[in-house]
Amino acid sequence: MIEVSDPNEIAALARDPNLDRRFETPTCPVNWLLLKRSLKVLSFRGHRFPTMMPRDDAQRTSNQQDLWNLLGEKVASIKTGSDELEPLADWVRGIGPDVQLGILVQQLLGQLFSSKFMATEASWDAAKVLVAAPRLNNLPLMMWWFVSGKVRRAKRLLAGMVNEDLSAVNAIGIAVHNVVKSLRQMRVLYANVQTRSGLSAEAAAEQCLFAPASVYRQATAAGQLGDCPYSRHSLFVLSIGEAARHAEGRSLVFMEDSWSRCPANLWIPAMLQGVWNRASVFSQFHDEKLSG
Repeated sequence: MIEVSDPNEIAALARDPNLDRRFETPTCPVNWLLLKRSLKVLSFRGHRFPTMMPRDDAQRTSNQQDLWNLLGEKVASIKTGSDELEPLADWVRGIGPDVQLGILVQQLLGQLFSSKFMATEASWDAAKVLVAAPRLNNLPLMMWWFVSGKVRRAKRLLAGMVNEDLSAVNAIGIAVHNVVKSLRQMRVLYANVQTRSGLSAEAAAEQCLFAPASVYRQATAAGQLGDCPYSRHSLFVLSIGEAARHAEGRSLVFMEDSWSRCPANLWIPAMLQGVWNRASVFSQFHDEKLSG
């Protein structure tokens, strides 16, 4: 397994035609077990989640573009702070407990895929199981989760809420956690009056963007990263969460310059701007009322 956290190296690997998500050929036994665990979690009824599908899969490419188009149509309206963002704006203002945030974010994301979606404590618990399962270091607990069907039930619950659309399951079960992290950071920024008054919505959103911790890629042919050669079937862990914290790695938040670009790369920043705008309107009104 080759772990990479340098932003420029990750960007180079993302452009490397030898790296893919086919994940069909075993590497060393330990690495392969880790990868197979992720594939097992991030699949449903024999179909992989879109984030685990290979580069040349035509259906993945089409679905990814369709979702990008759908979300792109919503960017302009949500950036202004549409009514659907009021629960999140309230939370950013400091109204509501920390535990409420996950359900609120899951509700917003779920509604993108199904107008009937209703997030619950159970659906949020399922999302926490889904995101934790591929990374559990506690071997007995991991085994229990799989043997007892805990992971399977979590996927079944979430899939049933969105007509088994795996892009939607990924959104409400995996990506939702990065958005939760973003809004927690936004709440911290908003709580500081001096910071709040000096930040535009765009700047606030930029400070609140977080990438997933890491993604897998596997070499389909031998190649070279800088001065280091790699062999066919080498397994790479691209630590984009760490890399995206650097200025030169910000595009890695959504893998924007690669074939695996996140379909929400425009929608999420716009949504965060909308939340900040809506929260700030309340703040300005409150401050004017006090001064008046």
